[in-house]
Amino acid sequence: MTYVFVYGTLKRGFWNHGYLADCEFIGTGHLVDKYPMIVDKSSAIPFLLNCKGSGHQVEGEIYKVSKETLSNLDRLEGYPGWYNRTDLPIHITSDPNRRQPYTIDCLVYILDYHEDEIQNSKFYSNYDHSHLTERS
Repeated sequence: MTYVFVYGTLKRGFWNHGYLADCEFIGTGHLVDKYPMIVDKSSAIPFLLNCKGSGHQVEGEIYKVSKETLSNLDRLEGYPGWYNRTDLPIHITSDPNRRQPYTIDCLVYILDYHEDEIQNSKFYSNYDHSHLTERS
């Protein structure tokens, strides 16, 4: 089994969550390090950019996934080719099975970026339903 950190449309309440419906929900948390997350205004889809030290400690959900689910997530996220997949430390702040916060490494889908893509972009710490109403 593999731990995956999701920060966008795979979270509960969003249209891609069905990919994780049969997976074990571990809890909620945030990236230990800061990374920029932008949201495409036309599609309302978030992108985590591989630029450690910029942005925020992005919030999300952690799941334990099977090899089959990971393969399905890879296809959804266009890995390899579109997204990269990397292990990042995640600080879990809410786990129904533990009382104290803790940190684990999770797979995270992240985009390589070009400097011009982030120069005038707003960075977010959390993706929620308000992003759907901000679509242009």
